[in-house]
Amino acid sequence: MNNFIINFCLLFTTITLLFLPFRNRPRVTPNTNLNIRLALGGIAGLIAVLLMFNSIQIDVARVDLRIVPVVIATMFGGWLSALVTGLIIIVTRFALTPVEQIDAAILSSIVIGLFIMTISIVRRYARMTLWHFELMVGIGIVYSLPAIYLLTNSWSTFIEISLAYIFFNLIAGLVTYHLLAELRRHFENIQYQQKLAMTDALTGLANRRRLDDSLSLVGSAEEGYSLILIDIDFFKHVNDTYGHDAGDDVLRQLGTTLASLARPDDLVGRYGGEEFLIILPNTSALDAKKIAELARMTVARNLFPTTLVPDLQITISLGIAHSSSSHTSLEALQQADKALYRSKDTGRNRSTLYTKQFELEQA
Repeated sequence: MNNFIINFCLLFTTITLLFLPFRNRPRVTPNTNLNIRLALGGIAGLIAVLLMFNSIQIDVARVDLRIVPVVIATMFGGWLSALVTGLIIIVTRFALTPVEQIDAAILSSIVIGLFIMTISIVRRYARMTLWHFELMVGIGIVYSLPAIYLLTNSWSTFIEISLAYIFFNLIAGLVTYHLLAELRRHFENIQYQQKLAMTDALTGLANRRRLDDSLSLVGSAEEGYSLILIDIDFFKHVNDTYGHDAGDDVLRQLGTTLASLARPDDLVGRYGGEEFLIILPNTSALDAKKIAELARMTVARNLFPTTLVPDLQITISLGIAHSSSSHTSLEALQQADKALYRSKDTGRNRSTLYTKQFELEQA
C-alpha cells in the first residue's frame, strides 16, 4: 500500500514538472507537429520509467501506475506518442528484469503492446472527457490483470494486489485527468496574459512593446526586411471636431484595414497615438513601396464611419525604409520616420521611400 501511495505522489509530481515546457504551446492533439508529439511520448515514457523504478515487486510481477502515462500520451498525442512511451517502457522493463525472469518481461511487453494498439483505436472515437480517459485506464487494467495472475504464485496474493491495483489506477486516472485539465487552464491563462501584454487594447493589433521586441529580432535574409511607418493625416482635427470616440473608431477601422492587407508573415501594430508600423520580413524596398501604395489607396477610397459622421474619409502618409540602408533595426525605424515626415512635408496622402539622398540634403 505504501508503495502505491509513493507511486501516486510521484506520478502527479512528475506530471506537474515535466509538462511545464508545454505551457506556451497550444493544446497537444494527434494532429500537432510531429516533434511535439514525439516529445510528449518521451516525457510520458520518462514518467513511466520513474514509476517503474518505484514499482512493487510481487513474485516476478512488477506492479505500478505506468498505464496512466501511456493513456496521457495516447489521449493527447495519439498512437505515435503512445508508441514512443511504450518502447521506453519495454526497454526499461527488460533492463530491470534479471535473466532468469525474462519471461515476465516478455509477457509485460506483450500486454503493453496490446494495450497501446487497443487504446490507439479507441482514441479515434474518443473525446477529451473524464469518461474516455478512465475508459482507457480501465482497458489497461483489464489487460494487466491476467498478466499479474500469471506472474504471482498464489490466488490470495493476486486478489490482494489486484484490488489495490484497480483502486489506485482508477483514482490515479481520475486525479490525473483533473490535474491535466487544471494545468491546461493555467497554461491558457498564462498565454492569454502574455497576449494581452503584447496587444494594443484599442485596435487588437500588436502594441509598441511587441513591435519593439520584433524589431530587435528581425533577421536580415537575402532580401532583407522593410518597415512602413504610417500616420493619419490631420487626425487631431478628427478628435477636435468629432470627439475622441470618433477618433477611436477611426483608429480601430484603420487597424482592421491594415491588418487585412498584411501578408501572413507581416506584423502590423499600433506604434503610438495615430501611428502604425508594419514590419515586412524578406521584403525588398520595391515590394514594400507597392504594399505602402496599396494601403494608401485603400484608405483613401474607403469610408471610416463614426456615430456622428457616417461618411468620414481620411488619408494616411507613409514612410518606408529597407534594411539595406541601415545597420540596425533602430536605424531602419529612424529612416522610416524621416521618410514619413517627407511625405507629410510634401503634401500628405503619399508614401516615401527613404534613400541616402535624404542624408545629403540634410547635410
